Amino acid sequence: MEDNSRVDFLIRLYLSGRLSQEEYRELWTLLENHPEELLPDTAFEDLWVKSRSFTSNISDREWDEKMQLALSRDASVMSAVKVVHAGDRGIRLRRIVAAAIMVGIIISTVLYFIKDDEHVMPDMAQKSNTREILPGGNKAVLTLSDGSSIDLGNAGNGKLANDGNTEILKKEDGRLDYQHAGQYQSSIAFNTLQTPRGGQYQITLSDGSKVWLNAASSMRYPVRFSDQERRVEISGEAYFDIAKDSKRPFIVKINDMEVQVLGTQFNINGYQDESGIRTTLLDGAVQVTASGEEKKITPGQQAVYQKGQKLHISNEVNLEETVAWKDGHFQFENSDIRSVMRQLSRWYDMDVRYEGEVKKHFIGGISREVNLSKVLSMLEQTGEVSFNIEGRTIIVKP
Repeated sequence: MEDNSRVDFLIRLYLSGRLSQEEYRELWTLLENHPEELLPDTAFEDLWVKSRSFTSNISDREWDEKMQLALSRDASVMSAVKVVHAGDRGIRLRRIVAAAIMVGIIISTVLYFIKDDEHVMPDMAQKSNTREILPGGNKAVLTLSDGSSIDLGNAGNGKLANDGNTEILKKEDGRLDYQHAGQYQSSIAFNTLQTPRGGQYQITLSDGSKVWLNAASSMRYPVRFSDQERRVEISGEAYFDIAKDSKRPFIVKINDMEVQVLGTQFNINGYQDESGIRTTLLDGAVQVTASGEEKKITPGQQAVYQKGQKLHISNEVNLEETVAWKDGHFQFENSDIRSVMRQLSRWYDMDVRYEGEVKKHFIGGISREVNLSKVLSMLEQTGEVSFNIEGRTIIVKP
């Protein structure tokens, strides 16, 4: 029926954070008037899967309590209770509808891609007159083979430099691009791309491979690869989309670990303040080498290496959480406060100090485009943690 496709469309807008207040009310009116006819379509199924993954440890009783709290905040959706308890699919619909209602409201359950200020509670800046801490952006410094450097955040679009016979361009979307501009030279020139805390950057290498650098990361690479191999060295975190080349393996070195591929997509997280180096494969196949061990991983697997320990392969990997930073949001899957704060510290260029122990674990996602005060305010809605900001330091308290 026509209403079914309309609901499907409205839920897709909701999931992308683009649903207006008028469309919000229209969605719940449709659900109220057609509880039996509106069977879950694709968007309903998407929401259902996400609500299950976010709330697998929430009891039905707790769901009811949280839903009533959510409903009390907006009388326009009170009638949705009828839908929640209707028919043989009552329990299933209850979780679907409750998940949708509580997006942006019940932070201890779901923190999913909130971008619209109308869906957000008063933030810390409003409560305490704290100055706004803005999110990070496309910032990086490019160091050429002659030692000169270019601040990419301030550089204009177009040709930036020639290094050897390779042109270095800054594209309109901010991406760095390397293009051949002459005959191959036997001498190898290296560049280094480095992002600060509060920065990220994307680059297309000379072979067509694409790399996304997260905050506080760096990559050293040749401006043009040799005929034998393609080798780069990184620190921090990077996502790779490698151009296929059966004759030249692509090798990523991070500390004393190497990852070798021919053509694939994978993420490497090797920050010094994390517990180990994590290589997560999304597509293709890679071989990970560390401390004399060699192991191959397949899509959906993660290789974890901690210095002095054996290389471990994990099948329990949340791919969405792993690459969330590349797609513009934070994703927390039962993450403890220190893991959450490490990510916020890098992206907002802040230091963190703890006063007391916070045992709360967090589930859900939030856009990396919002100001820090909004992120902290939403985390505070769990009732398990509070924050103060002093200069460039976030103080975390129970």
